[in-house]
Amino acid sequence: MVRMLGAWGAALIVWLLGFSIVARLASGAAGGGEPFSDLDRIVRLDLPWISISVSMVVVAGAVQRDRTRRARWLASVLPVPLLAVLAGLAAPVAGDAGALPAVLYVAEGLAGAAGGLALAALIGAEREELGGYW
Repeated sequence: MVRMLGAWGAALIVWLLGFSIVARLASGAAGGGEPFSDLDRIVRLDLPWISISVSMVVVAGAVQRDRTRRARWLASVLPVPLLAVLAGLAAPVAGDAGALPAVLYVAEGLAGAAGGLALAALIGAEREELGGYW
Protein backbone atom coordinates (compact mmCIF):
# COMPACT_ATOMS: atom_id res chain seq x y z
CA MET A 1 0.00 0.00 0.00
CA VAL A 2 2.87 2.37 0.74
CA ARG A 3 4.37 1.84 -2.70
CA MET A 4 0.97 2.42 -4.28
CA LEU A 5 0.62 5.75 -2.50
CA GLY A 6 4.19 6.58 -3.46
CA ALA A 7 3.45 5.76 -7.10
CA TRP A 8 0.39 8.01 -7.04
CA GLY A 9 2.44 10.79 -5.44
CA ALA A 10 5.20 10.43 -8.01
CA ALA A 11 2.71 10.57 -10.87
CA LEU A 12 1.05 13.61 -9.30
CA ILE A 13 4.40 15.40 -9.04
CA VAL A 14 5.09 14.66 -12.72
CA TRP A 15 1.65 15.99 -13.62
CA LEU A 16 2.12 19.18 -11.56
CA LEU A 17 5.52 19.89 -13.09
CA GLY A 18 4.29 19.10 -16.59
CA PHE A 19 1.12 21.13 -16.19
CA SER A 20 3.08 24.16 -14.96
CA ILE A 21 5.31 23.92 -18.04
CA VAL A 22 2.32 23.56 -20.38
CA ALA A 23 0.55 26.48 -18.69
CA ARG A 24 3.63 28.63 -19.22
CA LEU A 25 3.89 27.53 -22.86
CA ALA A 26 0.19 28.19 -23.43
CA SER A 27 0.27 31.65 -21.88
CA GLY A 28 3.30 32.62 -23.97
CA ALA A 29 1.54 31.80 -27.23
CA ALA A 30 -1.89 33.29 -26.67
CA GLY A 31 -1.24 36.98 -26.38
CA GLY A 32 -4.45 38.96 -26.46
CA GLY A 33 -6.84 36.02 -26.40
CA GLU A 34 -6.13 34.87 -29.96
CA PRO A 35 -6.80 31.20 -30.69
CA PHE A 36 -3.81 28.92 -31.21
CA SER A 37 -2.70 28.06 -34.70
CA ASP A 38 -2.64 24.35 -35.45
CA LEU A 39 1.15 24.14 -35.11
CA ASP A 40 1.14 26.12 -31.85
CA ARG A 41 -1.52 23.84 -30.41
CA ILE A 42 0.40 20.71 -31.37
CA VAL A 43 3.75 21.95 -30.04
CA ARG A 44 2.53 23.80 -26.95
CA LEU A 45 -0.37 21.62 -25.79
CA ASP A 46 -0.78 18.28 -27.53
CA LEU A 47 2.76 16.84 -27.59
CA PRO A 48 3.57 17.97 -24.04
CA TRP A 49 0.31 16.44 -22.76
CA ILE A 50 1.13 13.10 -24.39
CA SER A 51 4.66 13.14 -22.96
CA ILE A 52 3.30 14.04 -19.50
CA SER A 53 0.88 11.10 -19.67
CA VAL A 54 3.67 8.73 -20.69
CA SER A 55 5.95 10.07 -17.96
CA MET A 56 3.30 9.74 -15.24
CA VAL A 57 2.83 6.04 -15.96
CA VAL A 58 6.55 5.27 -16.28
CA VAL A 59 7.49 7.14 -13.10
CA ALA A 60 4.64 5.58 -11.12
CA GLY A 61 5.70 2.17 -12.42
CA ALA A 62 9.26 2.82 -11.31
CA VAL A 63 8.05 3.55 -7.79
CA GLN A 64 5.68 0.56 -7.73
CA ARG A 65 8.23 -2.01 -8.81
CA ASP A 66 6.21 -5.10 -8.03
CA ARG A 67 5.08 -6.23 -11.47
CA THR A 68 4.29 -9.75 -10.31
CA ARG A 69 0.77 -8.73 -9.27
CA ARG A 70 -0.61 -7.17 -12.46
CA ALA A 71 -3.84 -5.80 -10.93
CA ARG A 72 -1.97 -4.03 -8.12
CA TRP A 73 0.59 -2.63 -10.55
CA LEU A 74 -2.12 -1.26 -12.86
CA ALA A 75 -3.95 0.22 -9.86
CA SER A 76 -0.71 1.97 -8.97
CA VAL A 77 0.15 3.45 -12.35
CA LEU A 78 -3.18 4.30 -14.02
CA PRO A 79 -5.41 6.25 -11.57
CA VAL A 80 -3.49 9.53 -11.60
CA PRO A 81 -3.25 9.77 -15.42
CA LEU A 82 -6.95 8.93 -15.70
CA LEU A 83 -7.85 11.51 -13.05
CA ALA A 84 -5.72 14.06 -14.93
CA VAL A 85 -7.79 13.39 -18.04
CA LEU A 86 -11.00 13.93 -16.08
CA ALA A 87 -9.62 17.11 -14.51
CA GLY A 88 -8.66 18.42 -17.93
CA LEU A 89 -12.18 17.84 -19.18
CA ALA A 90 -13.56 19.79 -16.24
CA ALA A 91 -11.17 22.74 -16.78
CA PRO A 92 -10.08 23.00 -20.43
CA VAL A 93 -6.68 24.56 -21.15
CA ALA A 94 -6.53 27.78 -23.17
CA GLY A 95 -10.30 28.22 -23.18
CA ASP A 96 -10.97 25.38 -25.62
CA ALA A 97 -14.43 24.23 -24.57
CA GLY A 98 -15.60 22.61 -27.80
CA ALA A 99 -16.25 18.95 -28.43
CA LEU A 100 -13.25 18.39 -30.72
CA PRO A 101 -10.64 19.73 -28.25
CA ALA A 102 -12.22 17.62 -25.50
CA VAL A 103 -12.10 14.48 -27.64
CA LEU A 104 -8.49 15.22 -28.63
CA TYR A 105 -7.54 15.81 -25.00
CA VAL A 106 -9.04 12.49 -23.89
CA ALA A 107 -7.54 10.61 -26.84
CA GLU A 108 -4.10 12.11 -26.22
CA GLY A 109 -4.26 11.36 -22.49
CA LEU A 110 -5.34 7.77 -23.04
CA ALA A 111 -2.77 7.29 -25.82
CA GLY A 112 -0.07 8.67 -23.55
CA ALA A 113 -1.09 6.33 -20.73
CA ALA A 114 -1.12 3.39 -23.13
CA GLY A 115 2.28 4.44 -24.44
CA GLY A 116 3.53 4.68 -20.87
CA LEU A 117 2.29 1.16 -20.17
CA ALA A 118 4.05 -0.09 -23.29
CA LEU A 119 7.27 1.69 -22.36
CA ALA A 120 7.09 0.38 -18.80
CA ALA A 121 6.56 -3.16 -20.13
CA LEU A 122 9.50 -2.74 -22.48
CA ILE A 123 11.74 -1.46 -19.69
CA GLY A 124 10.70 -4.22 -17.32
CA ALA A 125 10.72 -7.09 -19.84
CA GLU A 126 14.39 -7.88 -19.39
CA ARG A 127 14.18 -7.75 -15.61
CA GLU A 128 10.95 -9.72 -15.18
CA GLU A 129 12.55 -12.18 -12.78
CA LEU A 130 13.29 -9.33 -10.36
CA GLY A 131 9.72 -8.08 -10.49
CA GLY A 132 10.58 -4.51 -11.42
CA TYR A 133 12.30 -2.06 -13.67
CA TRP A 134 15.78 -2.23 -12.24
